[in-house]
Amino acid sequence: MYCFEIDQLQPGDILLTRSDSRVSELVRKVTGSQYSHAILYLGISSIIESDGLGVQSNNLQRILITNNDDAKVLRLKSDSRSSIIQNVEIYARRLVGTAYSTDEAKISHLNTQSSAKEPNRQFCSRFVAQSYSDAGINLVDNPDYCTPEHLLQSDQLLSVENCLRVASLKEIEFANSENPMDRQTKIHNEIFAKARTLTSKDVQTFEQLNESIIEFPEIDIEITEFVRKSGFLDMMEEDEKKNPQHYNAEKLVEYYKDPDQILEVALRFASIEPKTRERLEMTIFHLIQLNRIYPREYFKMEIELYQKLIKYSHKRETEAIKALKHC
Repeated sequence: MYCFEIDQLQPGDILLTRSDSRVSELVRKVTGSQYSHAILYLGISSIIESDGLGVQSNNLQRILITNNDDAKVLRLKSDSRSSIIQNVEIYARRLVGTAYSTDEAKISHLNTQSSAKEPNRQFCSRFVAQSYSDAGINLVDNPDYCTPEHLLQSDQLLSVENCLRVASLKEIEFANSENPMDRQTKIHNEIFAKARTLTSKDVQTFEQLNESIIEFPEIDIEITEFVRKSGFLDMMEEDEKKNPQHYNAEKLVEYYKDPDQILEVALRFASIEPKTRERLEMTIFHLIQLNRIYPREYFKMEIELYQKLIKYSHKRETEAIKALKHC
């Protein structure tokens, strides 16, 4: 088994993958593509992709590749990558939660001149292409309908070599272990389904949920209580119980043992957490402004949640820096 060589990747890279599964083979056959899936890499193991569960965040270390030629990494050629990728990420994160459309994916290779029939739905290559299009970069002729092959053939992208390596036994074990993001995605979907029931609107993202809370103040209390009972607010506490090594320096060193792995994990948390807090603080600022204009219990709850996430982020960074002293 192989895994992606994270040190070779850069934020904004597009990862194309395939497997020997029946679904992958069918996708490649129907779309005429060499690869069946497209993933957007945001840096430090963080990815966003649109699969059968919808648009969701994930950890790149959860992905294993069977053969050395079953993945391709593409990178934007532009000299202005930094500012472009920042806007790509902003747009991509806004779409988290959006449902997947099998019907749209099936015709992605046919409707290359048409606008999306289901604009509030996504599939993998549309998600990637639209994220770049919103940042002013047209990777393909039609971001609404495109395939992994269209991305592969884009003259805006270059191929990056040597991005796979043989996965260690511990990496394979981690990739196959229970993924907390699966539960998060399930809870997200339940929240959006509840919002759709209450509003009769096609709510697919938290941004659209915020808009619905403003438009329908009468659902404020009910949706707030639903979210509180969903377990969404308690996921950090659960993660700390399941992965104490990410919140305690001594346990991190004891768990990973190998100095190279300790260094890799500690550096990852020390590097990613400031950026995580920056994003959370921007979200809090936006929610505070919203709540001043449209006072809602839901917005107050969200602000409290993001404040808690910032505290956990500080804890992960602090303990990671402590662990680096053991390397």
